[in-house]
Amino acid sequence: MDVQFSMNQHTATTKQPLHIPKAPEIVATRIKKRIISGELKAGDMLPAESKLMEEFGISRPTLREAYRILEAERLVSVARGAKGGAVVHAPDPGLISNYALMVLQTEGTTVAEVYQARMAFEPAAVRLVAKNARKIAPAPLRAAIEAERKVMADASAFGQAVSNFHQVLVELSGNRPLIYLWQAIHSVVEQHQAMVVAVYRRNQPREEAIAFAALGIKSQEKLLKLIEAGNEEEAEVHWRKHMQAAYKVWVVGYEDMKISDITRD
Repeated sequence: MDVQFSMNQHTATTKQPLHIPKAPEIVATRIKKRIISGELKAGDMLPAESKLMEEFGISRPTLREAYRILEAERLVSVARGAKGGAVVHAPDPGLISNYALMVLQTEGTTVAEVYQARMAFEPAAVRLVAKNARKIAPAPLRAAIEAERKVMADASAFGQAVSNFHQVLVELSGNRPLIYLWQAIHSVVEQHQAMVVAVYRRNQPREEAIAFAALGIKSQEKLLKLIEAGNEEEAEVHWRKHMQAAYKVWVVGYEDMKISDITRD
């Protein structure tokens, strides 16, 4: 009896208040659906205010509030005046990565967590590249490798070039969730790798540091051959091993570093 009462009491206390959308939110949602469906395209003008007011049966202040909601989401920009109007914008993928990065910074996410996430999704992305993009992938990947080779002596530039290789690789997967996830952490990885390379090269002879960088490039070239051959399984396995080795290189000694400590304004 006591247990049943306790469970009922818990259910009652954890109920969330029901949110009933207000008229501006409903109007904004309906316009948003037209943008997402492609009925309204980037660059289109929304119908005149009078027409929308008649269509939705709303007042001008209600419509203006709906516009403000859409402006906040960067789906429209409104120019006031006689020749004004609301111009439609396509959803900006950059907003996803910017907001995600801000959340990660606020929650005290560590460098180790970022690299753990990369180890989880990059090998899967490699399999997709080998399966679906083996004909178009070699050229951009080869160009990214050559860009690394040209700046091997420059710590900061090499760190950025390595990060760029990974970005190109993930983008070639064609998997949008993976691409947006990578974009959210791209600046973190780029800045962290540049920092680690600089520290490493201060403590190691120049020739040894460059030789070490060459090992990473050799692994990338092996991956490129596996992708060209369309060998999905071996490409994924190879890249998982590469990422595990890279984790030790980039993260050891920095496990507790917060990403907010290395991201620039």
